[in-house]
Amino acid sequence: MNKFAYSALVAFVSSLLTLITIVWVAPTAAETEGKVREISLDELASHNTADSCWKEIKGLVYDVTDFIDRHPTPASVMTEWCGRPSTEGWVDKGNGRPHSAGAEALLDDFLVGYLAGADVDLDALNQPATGSDTTPPERSAVVGDAVTGPYRDGSYYAEAEPGSRGTFGIIEITVKGNRIVGVYYDELSRDEDGTVNYRKSADMNYAERWRRVSGGVTQLSTYPAYEQMLIEQGVPEGVDAISGATGAYDAFVGLATEALSAAR
Repeated sequence: MNKFAYSALVAFVSSLLTLITIVWVAPTAAETEGKVREISLDELASHNTADSCWKEIKGLVYDVTDFIDRHPTPASVMTEWCGRPSTEGWVDKGNGRPHSAGAEALLDDFLVGYLAGADVDLDALNQPATGSDTTPPERSAVVGDAVTGPYRDGSYYAEAEPGSRGTFGIIEITVKGNRIVGVYYDELSRDEDGTVNYRKSADMNYAERWRRVSGGVTQLSTYPAYEQMLIEQGVPEGVDAISGATGAYDAFVGLATEALSAAR
């Protein structure tokens, strides 16, 4: 055998043995499914912008970049925590109020790993997903301790008693396919004939006054934000209060609970 042929044979056998070794020792997809990796503080710190926003919460690291635009606050509320431990902001988002059980449930979708040195249950984190070949549950499931349904299809309305200024909250919730698909909330007043003569959602002067007091948030953004959270979470308990709009939050959640009691 000439030297060229011998060299080619050696190269072929070497490549074949390498391929066999890789196939033999490489984990299968089933073996790697569900694995999470360790993330250093330096790596966490490198994801500190709105374009790549990672946060550490209770020892776990989440990539929340895609959620910034969906969060019912100005982007700066989230981005100030990018690239750093954020448990403090998670358990106290203002006045000692933690995020809701519904928000906690959303975190699983953004998990990328755990912070080096954190006291976390690695065995539980690395359990492979089960039941992937079954039909995923409908939205009528558990969010925290709250049951989302099933709801009966239809339109459900609730109205509060007028306050000292004559205004009152209203809510209408539309359910289709056992899911909340539409929500409208506002605060109104009526004249002596019962005709609506005022809608707070359209009161720009009120918005300006509220903005000066709250530092930026007004009914123009909080009403739609609460509506969207109720659609996404499926239960009033899943709606998070927005700092500076806790009065509207209490009114919204109370009316949503009342309206949905007829839909269960």
